[in-house]
Amino acid sequence: MPITRTSSDLQRNISEVYELCEQHDQPVYITRNGHADLVVMSARAYERQALLSRQVYEYEMELRDRANRAYEDMKAGREKSLKQINREMGLA
Repeated sequence: MPITRTSSDLQRNISEVYELCEQHDQPVYITRNGHADLVVMSARAYERQALLSRQVYEYEMELRDRANRAYEDMKAGREKSLKQINREMGLA
């Protein structure tokens, strides 16, 4: 369950929000008029999130490149059936 505090809480007691971010190592949602308006997180949590996002992006780009190469191979007639591959590998 996400940690939430009001914007008034943030203004009155910012040290509590700092502590929440550090202790729980997750974002703290700041609400205004009952709706999420701001997210605060520790630098450590942010860096971890940024690293994960970068890794996911790189993985997705690698998958996209592989799919493009496979598509080009298919268009050029360089594909094999599963039966043919299994025979070549001695599995059929």
